[in-house]
Amino acid sequence: MPRREERVKTAMTTMATDIDSLPQDLLVELCVSIVSSSPTPREDIMRLRASCRRFREASKGRKVGQCMPVRREHAFRWLDADGYFAFLRSCAECGNLEASLILGLDEVYNQKRKSLGQHHLYKAMKGGHRVAAYTLGIILFQDLQTQQLGVKILNKLAAMDLPGAPSTHESLISGDVIIATCRSEAASAMTDITWARLHLSPRRPCTNRLCGIVEKPGKADPWSGEESLRFCSQLCRWTHELYKFSKLT
Repeated sequence: MPRREERVKTAMTTMATDIDSLPQDLLVELCVSIVSSSPTPREDIMRLRASCRRFREASKGRKVGQCMPVRREHAFRWLDADGYFAFLRSCAECGNLEASLILGLDEVYNQKRKSLGQHHLYKAMKGGHRVAAYTLGIILFQDLQTQQLGVKILNKLAAMDLPGAPSTHESLISGDVIIATCRSEAASAMTDITWARLHLSPRRPCTNRLCGIVEKPGKADPWSGEESLRFCSQLCRWTHELYKFSKLT
């Protein structure tokens, strides 16, 4: 009867042979499944890479980095900031939109490299990340030189709640579910990554007495929990949104 060490060696050899027989795309999907469900995805990927050559190769696949749930690794930032942001950049290069969002917020509010931060946010927005689109729109709206571009981005985002809305849709009514959801998620992402807060000067009231009136008194949206307000202009509508966002950060 073989000794215990021999049995273990035989079992490991058999397992390695089994892994070698699997196609590479299946191993990549297995890595994706592991990181998607893991509370510590980065550590699990490192363990996989150390386990064998096939898993080391599979774990470096673009799809693995793209699907990495980077928000779960927030605590890693406080242990090794350089390693954390290197990890984010690696994931962003694989097309991870959440990583691009976090990098964008860090560059704008912590590193004060606004152009680079906007580049990361734009990349995430083009990939379909709605919170990145909201964040970029809000940032651009605060600068007079880019305000109209910010309005365009925010209008396009708001129109996603309106089936059949034209690409040139202009939102004059607040209370959009998608805007309220993105506002909350953007504020959460911002408070996770930076101590910076939006410090806005007191808001000047609009001279139009009908600006900001409740569209349907007593009927808050069941999903956003907000009453819809009608504004006289794009400037007033999105200024209202900017101040609502600032209260959450």
